[in-house]
Amino acid sequence: MAATRTEGLSVPRLLVVEDNPDDAELTREALARAHIGNELTVVRDAETALEMLYRKAMDEAPEFGLVLLDLGLPKMDGREFLKRVWGDRRLRKTPVIVLTGSEREEDMLRSYKSGAVAFLRKPVDVDRLLRAVGDLHGYQLLIARSEGG
Repeated sequence: MAATRTEGLSVPRLLVVEDNPDDAELTREALARAHIGNELTVVRDAETALEMLYRKAMDEAPEFGLVLLDLGLPKMDGREFLKRVWGDRRLRKTPVIVLTGSEREEDMLRSYKSGAVAFLRKPVDVDRLLRAVGDLHGYQLLIARSEGG
């Protein structure tokens, strides 16, 4: 599927990388409550997410405007995913916001050093998420507001 088009503007898709179906659903519901209508793709592992980003880098798939990433993923965890994205000039332009249950300061510091643009704790607080997106200098994410927003 291509990026959603709203009034002639291309609205970027959001990629949620979350292995816990309950947490993924809570994120989806929080975004819906905030009337955020961007198309949302949820994948359960970092390998799949990385593959999707690489396909876009090779112009074979639609672009994601933002990645919401859990750190505690099976196989390749979110920390390794961040390192790989940040280490590849083709991928690093896609902003990544970490959504995690981790309280460890080390996780926050490592996430920022590996290219995360924000570090938010679960459950997702939509106001904090929107503030983090709004704080991205030199980057605009068009949020598709659905009816009632």
